[in-house]
Amino acid sequence: MNFYESARFQYAAARLLVKLTQFRDRGRFTQKITDGVNFDIELTAHSEGSFNINIENTEPTTEKKPFMNAELGDILAFLGERLVEKIDQDALTEAQNPGQDVHPIRSSGGTVSTKRLDELTREYVKSGDLNTALPAPIEDMVKRRAAELYRERRLNAKKAEIMKIDKESAQKLISMSAPLLKEMSVPLRRSATSLQVLPNETAQTQPILFLDQKLAQSIETAIVDDYTDIILGNITQFNKDNGWGKVKIENNTKILSFNIPSDILPVIKQKLIDKMKVDQVYLEGYFVRDRGGEAIRLMVIGIRHTPK
Repeated sequence: MNFYESARFQYAAARLLVKLTQFRDRGRFTQKITDGVNFDIELTAHSEGSFNINIENTEPTTEKKPFMNAELGDILAFLGERLVEKIDQDALTEAQNPGQDVHPIRSSGGTVSTKRLDELTREYVKSGDLNTALPAPIEDMVKRRAAELYRERRLNAKKAEIMKIDKESAQKLISMSAPLLKEMSVPLRRSATSLQVLPNETAQTQPILFLDQKLAQSIETAIVDDYTDIILGNITQFNKDNGWGKVKIENNTKILSFNIPSDILPVIKQKLIDKMKVDQVYLEGYFVRDRGGEAIRLMVIGIRHTPK
């Protein structure tokens, strides 16, 4: 069945049944369905466990050469690197044992070191199983970190094809995809605890995207600018492995987290490290804003020449 047509049916059926339920209970129905008037009509699983929606990635038409020789999962990985916030150093505390490279990651459910997080992620990637004794928030961190690694691998494997996405096309993709990703995260408001997107051609432990409720909430309230800006700032922190960092902007009066997509990171990593030796650097990127329009983080896609 065509996925789009099926989804349109499900959306229309859901709106119809909610409005009929409203009418049955109140003798009237609302034009717009919001959280306050969304009566609980539950979707029942065929068996106990997660809901799986399996779609088939149809091959490009053979009538002409496709623009990209890539799977849909590769393009999703490209967008995920830009729209999904990575695990950042704000979640880290100072080392419990000074002089050792052990930084605890704190969550509401427990504490695990960055070293241990990497170990757990490698174990999960290798075996597909998680230690069930781990607190749920830390399990989510492992799955989220695994998704970051898988996106990086896919983009590296398809580097030549991904490079066909120029700046203008990337802007259009981001503008189109950001609101749709928000819609995809709606079930995480209360119905679901996590959402994963996995390619059909790989094992079930290779997610392209992983969202938990907290991350989905940040996506729902975030607005990605349609166009890039050139920002003059002072880089104060930078993790060369995952592309996360912090930058002071607006005459050092505001500090923002930033991240660099993994497909861009190798190209500008050394240049950014060199620029940390000076006070100011021009970054090109997209602001991610809250609903009030205030910038909350920066997605960096390039470094511009800093005038002397």
